[in-house]
This record gives sequence, C-alpha cells and structure tokens, in this order.
Amino acid sequence: MLKNETKKITLSAQSVVTVVDGDSAREVVVKGFTATIDSTNPENMTISDYFQGETGKMLYKEHRSECRADKAAFEDAAYILQDQMIAELAAE
Repeated sequence: MLKNETKKITLSAQSVVTVVDGDSAREVVVKGFTATIDSTNPENMTISDYFQGETGKMLYKEHRSECRADKAAFEDAAYILQDQMIAELAAE
C-alpha cells in the first residue's frame, strides 16, 4: 500500500560569468542555486547555493557582486513561486 506520497518542486539556476583570455571569451559557471518547495506544504522551502568546483571558488572573488545579484534574483523567483503555490493551495 502506498502512503504519504509527496510532490516537491525544484527550481535551479546558475550564476555564469564571461571570462576573457586573450582574444577568446568563454562563459563559466561560478555558483549554482537550488530551491525545493513541498507542494503539500509550500511554506516548507529550502534554498541552497554551491560553488561550481575550484574554478567557481576562484572566480567568485572577482565576480562577487554579479554572483550576489544572481542569488538575489534567484531567491526572488523562488519566493514568487512559493507564494503562487501557497495561494493555489488556499484556493482549493
């Protein structure tokens, strides 16, 4: 018998910066962000962030302001989704 089935929504994004090396430029992932929201109780949300390897750690120091802005934008998006889910659950 199946009991206690739950559904979770996961939102993820990455903070990407452009690194110029001589005549070439490449995009590098510095940090990753994840938010998980419980659909049966949307007020339960976890948000985490992590460096993308050693390269991410090194580049973070140079691009801290961009990464922090990306994190703030990600959190805003996660809270908007959480608010929508809370409103939908209340309307049921």
